Amino acid sequence: MWLVRHHELVLEAADALLQRLRSWVRVDEARVRIGAAVHDAGKVLHPEEMSQAGHLHEAAGERWLLTLGFPPEIARCCITHAAWNDPRAQLEDRLVALADKLWKGKRDESLERALVTELATQTGLDPWECFERFDAICERIASDGDERLARSDV
Repeated sequence: MWLVRHHELVLEAADALLQRLRSWVRVDEARVRIGAAVHDAGKVLHPEEMSQAGHLHEAAGERWLLTLGFPPEIARCCITHAAWNDPRAQLEDRLVALADKLWKGKRDESLERALVTELATQTGLDPWECFERFDAICERIASDGDERLARSDV
């Protein structure tokens, strides 16, 4: 039950991100939502990683989703939610990785900086303006982290 709840809360953070980005950024929203909903699927195969740190679930999750017929760009979220700088990672992968942090109120400066650079390039916005917009979005979503963490206890 914990894993399902975790995926719901990461998806909630991803939805909040998408809602705030939609007016100025092109993104495959379905891919972000599905990625957020399945990014830790490999923990079904490595349940010990639900209560202790580990990375076995990442590659196992990608392989498992591929055998179930998921498209590679969705299955890849199992890897890129933790390794967002993987050469295969795209904007959608990094947004899933960010949602996996923001849901609990955590900020990741290097991930956010990489996203600002990517968003500024995509939108043609001045990098500083892009940073200000994106930072405000991340801060707003992270500010609800305590409330989401309280709801993660099942």
